[in-house]
Amino acid sequence: MRPANTDPGFLLFVISCASPAADSPGLSVPDSTAVRAVEAAYVSAWLADDTAGVLATLTPDAVLLPPRALPLPSRSLIRAYWWPQDGSRTRITAFDWTIDEVGGQPPVAYTRGLSTVSWTYDKDTVHQTATVRSPNLTLLRRDPDGIWKITHQMWGPPLP
Repeated sequence: MRPANTDPGFLLFVISCASPAADSPGLSVPDSTAVRAVEAAYVSAWLADDTAGVLATLTPDAVLLPPRALPLPSRSLIRAYWWPQDGSRTRITAFDWTIDEVGGQPPVAYTRGLSTVSWTYDKDTVHQTATVRSPNLTLLRRDPDGIWKITHQMWGPPLP
């Protein structure tokens, strides 16, 4: 007999097809609250310009799926993407993450929502500011100690 598919991407697909409600009955209230708390900690860390805090919300094997880019399947690639060593400096100045749906079946959960992020970018004499609103989908995993962390994160192209 072949074992069940336990790939997190497959699990996310199955879970997302089965969970149209705002908070899935598959997650307990404490798990749903913990998942929302991880995302709140992620936003707070970005607003505090806390690189270690942002990375602490991710699993060691986290994968980012940015729009119009290849997946970033390691911490070193994620760090290089968000904090490049090219003399540039990006600072998140506002971050509003609305979670419209929480679902899953432990140890896997997902959230779907909309985020609006504002930032400044500086490099040499270049200074830019931007604000982007986009949909997002985040997959989280609960570790054996009961701690939820982000394992996959995908956000869409900017909305008009």
